[in-house]
Amino acid sequence: MNRLILTTLMIFSYSFFAFGQFKPNSIGICYLQKETIDEYYLTISLPIQTLINRDYKIVDEFKSVIDTLTYSGEINFFDNKGELYRISNKEKFLVTFWCENDGGIQFRPTLNIVVKKNRFKRPLKGINDIQNICCFIILNKNEIGLDITDLKSSGDIKLTGDLNQDGKFECTIWTRLDDAFNCDGEPDNNLMIYLKVGEKNYRLRCCGP
Repeated sequence: MNRLILTTLMIFSYSFFAFGQFKPNSIGICYLQKETIDEYYLTISLPIQTLINRDYKIVDEFKSVIDTLTYSGEINFFDNKGELYRISNKEKFLVTFWCENDGGIQFRPTLNIVVKKNRFKRPLKGINDIQNICCFIILNKNEIGLDITDLKSSGDIKLTGDLNQDGKFECTIWTRLDDAFNCDGEPDNNLMIYLKVGEKNYRLRCCGP
């Protein structure tokens, strides 16, 4: 491991452990992987920036520093009509690889869970255009610090999240076309997908050479 990689990992480790897992009001998304008559099979995913204070170039050796993290607290599921369900358990998130392109090797924290359908206030429905994302989640919720998302600066909006049911959206999922057709996976290889929280946009799909 060369000196630059080692230095990067040391900085990341210090920032991560000094902060203590997820930041307040860490918003992510929930994929509906499959469902049975009684249960939903879900994957929760959050941007890596919910763990660290800067956009470090995360290299492959990152996995040797931290590959799991235990979160103790509530996980709140919500959509455009407010809260759907909340879990209050100790959960182990995996830090998983999700993309490699010109931006480098990228990871994000994920959690796979199975939940009884009758625990949700409203049925979940995966949206095919955005790879079966069905709702949003938030960790370490602090309503005082929630940002409001400006819809006017987004592209084609596919999903909105209003956690407090006050008519103001905390987050959105929006898309735009990639003319280079360089996006991985289904459904279309030219559709870029973004999570917008406040003024920040996070890519949810691996696109680019």
